[in-house]
Amino acid sequence: MNIAFQPMPGIEGLEVFIFDIDLERQIADAVFRFGPDIIVANHRHVSQTNMLILEGELRMYESDGSIRERRTAGQYYRGTQDDAHREGGGPEGATVLYSVRGHGAEEVIVILDEDGGVLGTLTFADLINMQSQQG
Repeated sequence: MNIAFQPMPGIEGLEVFIFDIDLERQIADAVFRFGPDIIVANHRHVSQTNMLILEGELRMYESDGSIRERRTAGQYYRGTQDDAHREGGGPEGATVLYSVRGHGAEEVIVILDEDGGVLGTLTFADLINMQSQQG
């Protein structure tokens, strides 16, 4: 893929390229690339987030670390609002197109600790800032 991925701030092994943000309609489209066997922090998608697996295998984990499901290249998923989980690349990693569909809240994702407490958030403003720093 000829995409100029950038490291995702604060998450080793995860890269991102943000294609488009429509702030008025709260829609953001981005591609994330997970390194092999990378599992990102426990989080909750505040907004509906649809995804298309472009390459590899995306693994979805329950908050306790058990595997919920494996999603392979070519599969499309319509996300649900307020879904808490972990996710990450399989043995060869994963490249995934995410399409966020906001519903009035500024937050897109809430980062959770092991007990479900809030550690931080990713907002539409954060996405705009990240997009402005892309090459």
